[in-house]
This record gives sequence, C-alpha cells and structure tokens, in this order.
Amino acid sequence: MAPKSKKRGGAAEDDVFRMETEEHKEEQLNLGDSGALKRALDEAVIEAIADAGHEMDNTLTDLKIALGLGACALACVAQFYPKKYPDNFWVLLGCVAAYVVLSTAMTVVATVWEKDAVLFTRGLRQGGGPPALAVSTRLPRFQETFTLTITPRGARAASGAGASMSCSIGEYFHSDGYLAKDVVRADTQRLLAQLLEDKSK
Repeated sequence: MAPKSKKRGGAAEDDVFRMETEEHKEEQLNLGDSGALKRALDEAVIEAIADAGHEMDNTLTDLKIALGLGACALACVAQFYPKKYPDNFWVLLGCVAAYVVLSTAMTVVATVWEKDAVLFTRGLRQGGGPPALAVSTRLPRFQETFTLTITPRGARAASGAGASMSCSIGEYFHSDGYLAKDVVRADTQRLLAQLLEDKSK
C-alpha cells in the first residue's frame, strides 16, 4: 500500500512526501492492523493541531478519569470493608448502586459528548480568534478510508459549520508500514485553515 503523490497546487506540496523520508521515521506498523493505524493517525492529527497553536481541552478526559477513580474507590470499599456479610449489606448495596451510576456517567460522556472526537480545543485567546474546536476521526474496521472532521464547539456549532476530508490510508503510510507524518500534518492544517477561513466570511 504505497503512498501516492498528491497534486495540491504547488511543486513544494508535491515534494512533501520526499521531505518525510528525510525525517526520523516512527514505529513500523502492521498495515493490516486498522486499530494501530488509526491510533498513529490520531496522534499525528493531534500534534498538527497543537503545532498550529491551539490549546487542548482535556476537561472530558479528566472527568472520565475522575469517574473511573471514583468507581475504583467504591470497589475497594466494598472489598475491604471491615464487617462481613450480612452486616455490610447496606454498604455493599450503596457501593454497587454508586458504581452503576458512575459507570453509566462514563458511558454517557463517551457516547453523547465525545463520540468520535479525538481532540477538543479551547480556541485561541486573542480577540477575534477561532472558536473552540472538536476534532473527530473515523477509520472503519477492514476499510481503508480515513475521515477527518473539524467542527466548532458550543453555540457556534449550531450553524452546522465544519470541514471534513476523506482519504485512503495509502496516502499516509509508506509501503513498509511507517507513517508519513508530514503529509498528515499538511492535510490537517490545510483543513483547519479551510474551516477558519469559512468562519471568517
């Protein structure tokens, strides 16, 4: 699955893959492992967004960690509570009920708020800067089409504005399984610029 040359409006862009060969190559991946390929692409996209000056918003990630720690703490209480059953019945019942609530909350955060998002940003603090963004990716199992979508968050997302692109993963990986990170970065930042340009109109 060899990378293909892309015609994107300039000789300099046509050479981006050649530039990648001069960079330090990352971990060699199995091109048949879609999960590993998506993780590598997600990391490259996140790095490209950060390099563009956007600040990551880890609020939802921190919330899931806090909920998970709370659930673990409840499990420890239920396991190591000094009294034996049935004297600890109400303690066990309370721990199980609270564990279910916390687990459900984690599921809601992941499925309702995060969805396919791999990154949220706070936006730039300068006046007139771009809105906070949600960056999502998709790479269905056993398929080769990678989809990257960048949308505004919050009230500004109500307009349905957003930018999306789909591309074969063959455009992003060398035939030997190494990621062409410069190509991913160029596509991500181009899509980001397109979104911000559309929002400024």
